[in-house]
Amino acid sequence: MSFLNRFRTAKNVVASPVSPDVDTVTPLDSPGEGQRYQLNTLGQVCPFPLVEAKQAIKKLNTGDELVIDFDCTQATDSIPHWAAASGYPVTHFEQVGDAAWTITVQKA
Repeated sequence: MSFLNRFRTAKNVVASPVSPDVDTVTPLDSPGEGQRYQLNTLGQVCPFPLVEAKQAIKKLNTGDELVIDFDCTQATDSIPHWAAASGYPVTHFEQVGDAAWTITVQKA
């Protein structure tokens, strides 16, 4: 199976292109205009959290938010830099554990 064929949408759940056995993007309930999706990349080494975030956000609609959970220290720099360079606002960024973070990026 090719890399791109592993990234698929099935009932608003997007499988990870890096870890196809784990559904890493799931919709979250969200009041307001945009839908929120959660991308779980915990346990993945860099650059895979960023690679998956780039692939996942392509599938979202403008205004949707992608909540990315990660524990790769390098991603604390690479994900916000990618978001800024792509014109995607970061609406939330928080350290949630000793070596775990969550960042919310809105597709603009």
